[in-house]
Amino acid sequence: MKRLLSALACTALLLAGCGDDGDGGGDRTSGTVVCIGDSLTAGICCIGSPWPSRLAAMSGRSVVNLGVGGATSVDGVARVSAALARDPGVVCVLYGSNDPGHGIPLDRTLSSIRSIVRACKDRDVPVVVATPPPTMEPHANRNDRIREIGAGIRAMGKEMGFQVVDLYAAVDADREKYLNPEDGLHLSDAGGDLFAKKFDSKL
Repeated sequence: MKRLLSALACTALLLAGCGDDGDGGGDRTSGTVVCIGDSLTAGICCIGSPWPSRLAAMSGRSVVNLGVGGATSVDGVARVSAALARDPGVVCVLYGSNDPGHGIPLDRTLSSIRSIVRACKDRDVPVVVATPPPTMEPHANRNDRIREIGAGIRAMGKEMGFQVVDLYAAVDADREKYLNPEDGLHLSDAGGDLFAKKFDSKL
């Protein structure tokens, strides 16, 4: 029952699209790292602090968290302008986990990621894009599409020349360790550390 209530609470938050947009954090120096993404970035239903906060501690850099719960890659196209307004030294991108649940076709997801990367490149801002991680039940039916999204992002990274963080492979090594067992979608405490370390290695 506790697991069910927790999952329902997380689902309600995602549908509401709530999350800390980070408007009060960070600075406008060239060293600022701006992170955009969904609830995995915002930290909703994740155990412990969001991975961007952990990234700040690991890297010693100013990190702005613009993650929004329930966001899709299509939402990210609109969100990138807010990221670039912070005059970032680098933009970290993590979308795709919600796209299958919203019925967004694979080509639309990948074209949205491409638009985000182009917007950053047009401003000469380095961008790091992560593949969305796998999920566990009751969300495991998303994994085939999530795997395809990851493959598309990796190919795009080679084509367009941006850094890729392969979170799918990293989490797939031990899903039960890195995912919140209450909902099988969000991050455990170990998962938050893993994400921060993987992004930190690309900065």
